[in-house]
Amino acid sequence: MVLFLFVVMMLDINLSKLREGFVNYMPVATIVGILILVEMIFVVGAWPEVTSSEIATNIPNTVALGKVLYTNYVYPFEIAAVILLVAMIAAIALTMRPHTRAKYQKPEEQVKVRSQDRIRIVKMPSESKE
Repeated sequence: MVLFLFVVMMLDINLSKLREGFVNYMPVATIVGILILVEMIFVVGAWPEVTSSEIATNIPNTVALGKVLYTNYVYPFEIAAVILLVAMIAAIALTMRPHTRAKYQKPEEQVKVRSQDRIRIVKMPSESKE
């Protein structure tokens, strides 16, 4: 997840193009979000509770951990996933905002510069020690 976050941060994404059609896709996004929420409610409601006697049988540890995690602790697991998702989106938003103190080079201005603009030769008489 951290690697994915750094890859997204390093991409040069033009946010103005992404924000142009945001309102146009809002109805479709709302419908998809509601469908995902309804599916999650059906899936979580259909899972049976796992008792400690069922876990104590001879099943591998990973299977027992999966059963407990996705039955008894599914809500805290989902909440932790949402918190991590929000943290990742916040980190991306913080890195993508323009920095007011950052200095950027402008290659087009660097190419236009002539030597007379940068160097000034001044003739000065030499000084002698007396």
